[in-house]
Amino acid sequence: MTNTLLLSKPLTAHQCRDRVSEADFQRAMDFSEARASEYLTWRAMLYDYFGHLVEIAYNGAGAPEIVGSNLNIGVSHCVDCVAVVISEGLCAVDVERKDRDVKRISQRFITPQERELCSSEQELVALWCARECYYKLRQDRSLSMLTDIHVVALDMAAEVVTVEDNRTERASFRIEQTAEHFIVYMV
Repeated sequence: MTNTLLLSKPLTAHQCRDRVSEADFQRAMDFSEARASEYLTWRAMLYDYFGHLVEIAYNGAGAPEIVGSNLNIGVSHCVDCVAVVISEGLCAVDVERKDRDVKRISQRFITPQERELCSSEQELVALWCARECYYKLRQDRSLSMLTDIHVVALDMAAEVVTVEDNRTERASFRIEQTAEHFIVYMV
């Protein structure tokens, strides 16, 4: 089974020019510089992985997918990191800087029970990534980040976080760390 996590710093449009399709490049020219960089970088990463261009479409939930393939992909980016997961099964990824200020988010979206799972403010970032990753995995826009999604276990030593929703669906994700980032993903 193919289970892969790819990470890269965002590349400039110029750096991606020969690694993406002409259509990708032209579409990105309508975006802001930062958005174009993210868009072109994850596509270049995917094309490099396969060794050729693949057709990418977006499903009804807005998630990217490879047309005509049994492989699934998940994409995430922050200001200085782009992450792509590739899997034969359902997959999702979220990446955030460890120093992201999540105080405003945590007041609105992190429950007191979830806060007790964290021994530091930095772990709140990992917890937030897990919520985002679960939302992406379920591809159900009717799920509320506020009321439907709950982190039920966070084990930084084991690098695992478990999330469930009010419909009793449950998923466990891997937590990977770099010096600057948390990457939460399921492949």
